[in-house]
Amino acid sequence: MSQFLVLNYADQYIYIQFISILFISILGMQKYDFQNNIGFIVNKTAKAFVKALDSELREKVGVTVGQWKVMVMLVNQDGLTQKEIAERLGLEGPTLIPIIDKMEKDNLVVRKVDPSDRRNNRIYRTEKADELWDKMVKCAAKIRQASLKDIPEENIYITKIVLENVYQNLRNQFDVGCNIGSNNPLADSTASDIHNATTTVSATAIKSGKIGKDRKKGRL
Repeated sequence: MSQFLVLNYADQYIYIQFISILFISILGMQKYDFQNNIGFIVNKTAKAFVKALDSELREKVGVTVGQWKVMVMLVNQDGLTQKEIAERLGLEGPTLIPIIDKMEKDNLVVRKVDPSDRRNNRIYRTEKADELWDKMVKCAAKIRQASLKDIPEENIYITKIVLENVYQNLRNQFDVGCNIGSNNPLADSTASDIHNATTTVSATAIKSGKIGKDRKKGRL
């Protein structure tokens, strides 16, 4: 019995020592304040933009934020290939395909075989999509206005510059980013998606006759 108690106390002592060492190690670990990290804040803000815009688009137009991004690409340059759209949006091909499938099913886009390379499909807007574009832009403008409420214009400008510099630093050092053309209004962050799209791709593209001219040229 005494031998059992000795072993028991010995085991307890070892256990207590182990817990003490573990506790000291935990206390000595360097803490990381991720909630105040700029990457976390940008990611949190981008997700908020996505949810807000997606909700507004679904309610007012009946499209998703993913479909909206495709529309922005096609309003700027109709007849892009699926690969070109994926690259400009920074998406993998398999991620884009179901979005295009759903848009085609809803009569928002049509696929046409590229006559110069029959392995590729080119994506064109439909008349229905053109008619809905004005409402989509209004949704994006509403989210933009709500997000920038009570923020001075100079602060908005500085924020854009800082975020662009952060992006370029990461892109240069870690080779991140996607193949975005110089005339593409969509940046990697969803915040830039909304802001740039509403300023550079406005409803005037339709009202000015740009979309109508595309159709007359046989691109639709």
